[in-house]
Amino acid sequence: MRAICCWFVLTCLSASGATLEQMSLDDLAHKSTSVVRGRAGAARTERIGPLIYTFTAFQVDETLKGDPVRQVEIALPGGTIGDVSQRFGGVPKLEAGKAYLVFLWKGPSGRTQITGLTQGLFDIEQQPDGPVASRKPSSDVLIAPGVGGPVKNELLRLPLPEMAQRIRTSLSAKGEPQP
Repeated sequence: MRAICCWFVLTCLSASGATLEQMSLDDLAHKSTSVVRGRAGAARTERIGPLIYTFTAFQVDETLKGDPVRQVEIALPGGTIGDVSQRFGGVPKLEAGKAYLVFLWKGPSGRTQITGLTQGLFDIEQQPDGPVASRKPSSDVLIAPGVGGPVKNELLRLPLPEMAQRIRTSLSAKGEPQP
């Protein structure tokens, strides 16, 4: 019976897309244990039970929420070990050397993961006017919180200073401590 349950979970998780509850910037900020800006580094894969995880070193340049740290290791389900590959809908990919703004949470397992999966990862691009944080629409289905109906998954793009200020304002409004 346990093998059947594991198979069912793996089959559901490995579907080509995911259905995620839509999260606003406020939701992401409040549900995260930390929010950091920095650059992805080297990755390694590890099997934990029946699942493969990819662990990416992340060099932190700025902490917007949580204890200031220089580096954090981000765990994402999926990866390849030998000839076995696992892919999961809704899981973003981190590219080594690329700059990101990331909303993170530490679960009961102790692993640090991205809040809201693809929703909690913003690319940082240098533009002539300064850095911009953007999250491209994904192929994942987003549902409205509490209602359950699908909502449009749209591009979110803000100048990085404005994004940081919105996060700080949201945290202050709820009395959450900031670094």
